Amino acid sequence: MAAKGYCTSTDVDNFLGGTLTASQLTQADALIERAEAYLDGEIGRGWLEGAQTQEAHYTPAELLLLDYFPVASVTAVYGRNGIGQTETTLVDGEDYEVQDLAAGIIRLVYPQSYDRIRVTYVPDTATVPADIKQATIDLVAAWMQPTLRPGMYGVDSYSLPDLTVRFSRAHYQSVPPTVRDVIARYRVPEIG
Repeated sequence: MAAKGYCTSTDVDNFLGGTLTASQLTQADALIERAEAYLDGEIGRGWLEGAQTQEAHYTPAELLLLDYFPVASVTAVYGRNGIGQTETTLVDGEDYEVQDLAAGIIRLVYPQSYDRIRVTYVPDTATVPADIKQATIDLVAAWMQPTLRPGMYGVDSYSLPDLTVRFSRAHYQSVPPTVRDVIARYRVPEIG
């Protein structure tokens, strides 16, 4: 899976002070893909430019929420009655209707007739919101900490001679609180 462009490894490098090596930049690129998938899954939607081809929805409900919205146009909708059956091209206005382009909602007339619906459409998402970009940068930077500070990961500070050690939140939280706040703000409620 290729990165969608929520941020770049250069963005992560700048956030961390511009000290990443070539191998760490490669690691950041891989973590960006993982962070984008994580955010999309937690939020229930994503940001993508270009056509989305045959996005699959299994055991569809009456209201079908597309993964990327707002939607510029729906090109085709296909329904399959069961495993091994041939897909049927559904007709707009008879088998389904585009209920809300802004929210990416398609209403199926007979959802119980299909075990899978595939939709080809063009999202209308020109840019990734700034706070989603920053959340991606924050998440990748947090995930990189074990390799950036291998001997100090999880330690915020320590002092001597009595040896006081204070642990940071990074040691016991895989997702920074700032990222969780952005996820909560964008999370799509379940419909159906």
